[in-house]
Amino acid sequence: MRTWLALGLILVVAACGSPEPSPTVTERPRPKPSPTQEQTDLVAALRRTQAAPYRFAVQATLPENEKVKATGAFDTKEQIFTSETTLTSPKNPSSTERIVLGTDAYQREPGDPWVHLDLTRIKKNSLFYFDLTDPTGLSQFAETVTFAKRSGPATYTGRFRPDGETDEPFLPIGAPSLWSSGMRVSPFTITVDDQGWVTAISVELSPSDSPTLTMKTTLSAHGQPLSVSAPDAREADPGVYE
Repeated sequence: MRTWLALGLILVVAACGSPEPSPTVTERPRPKPSPTQEQTDLVAALRRTQAAPYRFAVQATLPENEKVKATGAFDTKEQIFTSETTLTSPKNPSSTERIVLGTDAYQREPGDPWVHLDLTRIKKNSLFYFDLTDPTGLSQFAETVTFAKRSGPATYTGRFRPDGETDEPFLPIGAPSLWSSGMRVSPFTITVDDQGWVTAISVELSPSDSPTLTMKTTLSAHGQPLSVSAPDAREADPGVYE
């Protein structure tokens, strides 16, 4: 049996510019600027979209001439997540299909049978750990928006922190999650429809050692219930729980 596939990427970029001087005892931390109404409206739209079922499609360019394509669906209330992911790579191409229903996860690679994992037995620091609360990173993306303005009737542009403020770095919106480290504040463009649902998110990243990377996520079928059943699967090797 092939090992459970966990596809991730760490983007490490060098710091840009000169380091800022260390604060003295007379200096006070600068307060964060209050969000504008446009930023508040955008964050509200992102959170509303995350709270309802939706389908997604992702296309992203990666370093070393790699590309990721993924499609799937997520329902936070019913605890359902599905994805089909393909990594195009000169060295290590791969693809995988995943279904997560609550604490049960199922995954397979082309030509292989489904494998079942009990997520309650997976340690958080394990390669096989999966967090169903925000698998696409949409909620964390809302938390990392630093600036947003309307650039059209249905479009926002702005900037966000790719590394977020969590214990582990992340890059929204990913399927699977793509990790970044040391990435500077980056631009985004977001489209909403006339009902206030977020329908597209495009981001750009500028690593110091590769060309600009792009990621575009489209969201659809907002609020429509998902119908997903558990596939016939064999159990994962006991070693994945150790």
